[in-house]
Amino acid sequence: MADGVREGHDRDFCRSQRHGGVASRTISGLSVCTECRDLAEENLIELPQLYDMCAYMLDVRPPRQRERVSGHRPHGIVLRDAVVSIRSDILGVLASWCGLVAGERGVPGPDELSIPRLSTFVLIHFGWLTAHPAGADFTDELAALADRARAVLTPETATEMSLGPCPRPGCGWTLRAEGHPPKWIRCEAGHEWPPSQWLQLMRDGGLDSSMGGGE
Repeated sequence: MADGVREGHDRDFCRSQRHGGVASRTISGLSVCTECRDLAEENLIELPQLYDMCAYMLDVRPPRQRERVSGHRPHGIVLRDAVVSIRSDILGVLASWCGLVAGERGVPGPDELSIPRLSTFVLIHFGWLTAHPAGADFTDELAALADRARAVLTPETATEMSLGPCPRPGCGWTLRAEGHPPKWIRCEAGHEWPPSQWLQLMRDGGLDSSMGGGE
C-alpha cells in the first residue's frame, strides 16, 4: 500500500530534468507541470523555423581565412558539423515521437518525412504526449533541441549588414540583415523575408557576397 501511495505521489510532480530536483506539481491529467508544457509548445512551434535557419547557414560560404598549420579543425568545419548534427537530430526526434503516437494511438503517421509534417503531427497530438508517462522526456528533448539550435545560430556579433537593393518589384530600398547568421532580413521600406525564404533569396541574387565572405 505504501508503495502505491508513493508511486501516486511521484506522479503528482513533474519529472523533467529542467527542475534540477526541485519539485514542481503537474497539471491535472498531464505528466508535466505548466512551465514545462508551455515551454515545450513554444519550442515545438519554433523548431521548423530553427531548422530552416540552420539550412541557411549550411548554404552560406564561410569567409576566406589565411592558411595556417594547426592541429585543430577550422572553426567553420566544426560549426558546419554542429549544424548538420542538430538538423538531423530535430528530424530524428520528431519522427520518433510521431512513431510513438502512431503506434500507441493506432493512427496513421505523417505521410512525409519533413519537418512541417512531423511538427504539425506532434502538435496535433501534443496534449496526449504531455499526458503520456514519457511526457517529461518529450518536453526535455524538445527543449534540448531548441537550445542546441539557438546556440548554433547565435551570432558572435550583432552587426547589421547591407545586402544591396531590395528585390521586391518596384521597391529599390536597401536590404539589410542583422547579425551573422542573420536574425532577420528586411529592407528599409519594411519588406521582410522569413528564414524559409533566405536560401531562395540568395539564389535569386538578393543577397550579395558579404553574406558568404565574397570570392
